[in-house]
Order: sequence, then structure tokens, then C-alpha cells
Amino acid sequence: MKLPCAVTRDLLPLYAENMVEAETKEMIERHLAECPECRKKLSELDTATGRPVDTAKPLRTLKREIAKRRLYVAVIAALCVFIGVCTYFFRADSMIFVPWQEGLIEVVGIETIGPAEEDGGGNASETNEAAPAQTTPPGPGGYTGRALILNVSSFVNGFQEHLIEEDDGTTTVLIQAISTNPIPEHRSQSYNEHTYFPVPDRLIYGFEQPQKLLWGTPLNGGTEVLPRLALAFYLIVAAISAGVCGLAWLIFRNWKYSPVLRQLFFAPVSYALAHLLLKGTHTASFFMERDLTGILLLTAALYLLLSLAWQVFLRRKKEQ
Repeated sequence: MKLPCAVTRDLLPLYAENMVEAETKEMIERHLAECPECRKKLSELDTATGRPVDTAKPLRTLKREIAKRRLYVAVIAALCVFIGVCTYFFRADSMIFVPWQEGLIEVVGIETIGPAEEDGGGNASETNEAAPAQTTPPGPGGYTGRALILNVSSFVNGFQEHLIEEDDGTTTVLIQAISTNPIPEHRSQSYNEHTYFPVPDRLIYGFEQPQKLLWGTPLNGGTEVLPRLALAFYLIVAAISAGVCGLAWLIFRNWKYSPVLRQLFFAPVSYALAHLLLKGTHTASFFMERDLTGILLLTAALYLLLSLAWQVFLRRKKEQ
């Protein structure tokens, strides 16, 4: 191991008094043969008089150096474990988005929620398949009125929903079924009732193509598209930033402020790595808040890991 100049100079008082072990003495002499600055310090020490030598200082320096290295190793190990655990649980907790398949959702029609209202012959009813008029209990918050009734396959755990207010004043609801279970090869014959109120002008299944119009009239001449490109945009910005900062760091690597460019380079690189760990190559997000929060949290951990790993690399390179 090659001794750094700082450690060598701290050991010079002991070396001058021949109070070091043979192996340490050999390392110091090897360093002195290559370093004129340390030889000068040794010469000054030999000619100095009247000042006591602090023989405990080099031991304290070595102790601090060892403690710092142990801290670096512990923090790097902890960050690696944290990143691995976060990635595992994020992926394990991810819901399975159910693609459209026939029989997944059946539209029953429009029914009255709450007390029945007399309208000539009875309850108001309007259905796709002439379903019989019914009266169901009030919805959450005591809502009463018309509601759109769906029968949903029982293996579906819930829905991710998005409401759009169109320019013409109509409302569009996009839904995507989610499940914690593997998608079955054959759909379940068991159904649960799902209610939408107030009744939207149209109900569309799927955030991306292919989409399925479940209720109402088609939108924009039949084109039903809702791009969700926020994560893709952030990833592109991170990639461009990493390229610019990395190129600047490479060109000005001998500049005194090059460490600033290096840290700027680590930031977008950390974001891109976090995205790849959590989302892979997918950029569409159905849970934007959860996905972005997870990516940013992992970005911070990766940024700290890269910074510490680079410091360890520099120390080892200096000792060689």
C-alpha cells in the first residue's frame, strides 16, 4: 500500500527517532524516494531544535483514517441494502393492470339510487339491454339519483379512474381494472356490482390503446386516447442533462470546479437508474404520485451512493 503524503508526514517524527516497525519504515522510505516534498519535511525535522515531538499525532491520524473508511463502507453497504429492499417491495407491491377482455365488465344500465321516484308507471330506468328498473340503496354520502351500474368480474380488486371534463361540457371517465392476482386464462363467472354516479356521458376502459367504449357516444370521432407521458418526459430530461453534464465534466476535468460538474452529472444519472430499477423501460404510469415519489426517493439514495463510491475510488487511486 502506498502511503498518502499526509500520513507519511505524520509518521516522520517517529521515523526520525527510529520508533517505527520495519514494514512501516520500508513504506516511508519508499514514499520518500518518490516524493521530494516529504524529503524536504524530513530534512526540516532533522534540523529543528527545541520543539517536542508529538508522537501521538500520527496514531490519531491513522485512527481517524480507519474510522472514516469504516464509516464509508458501512454507509455504502446500508445504501445498497436500502436500494435493493425498496426495489423489491416496489415491484412486488405493483398492481397488475388487467387488459380488456370480453366479459370482464358488463354494463347493466342506469338505475335509481335511493328511494324510488314515481314517474307515471314507476321508477325511471334507461339501460343498454333493457334491464328491469330497480332501486338500490343510497350511495356514499347519501347520494340519491341516477347511477350507472356495472357487473365486474370478481377477480378484479379495484379500479384506477380518471375524470375528464370535455370542452363541450360532457364528462368522460376512463377506468383501468387492477388486480393482485395473476390474470386468469378464463374469466371468472362470478361478478360484483360497481356503481358510477352521477352518470358520466361516456365510460371508457383502458388508459392506452386498445381502449373499449363501455357507455355513451364515442369521443372525437371514435379516437379514445389519453397519453400519460410525464415519466417519459422526466426520463428524457434526465438523459439529456446527464449527457450535457458528463461532457462538461470530461472537458473541464482539470478545472478547479470540476467536482461541481461531477455532482451535477451524478444527479440525472441517479434519476435514470432509479427509473430503470423501479419501472424498467416502461414510462407510462397509472399511479403517477406513487411512482414519482418512489423514483425520487431512490434517486436520493443512488446519488449518495455514487458520491461515496467516487470518494472511495479517489482514495484508493491516491494510495496506489
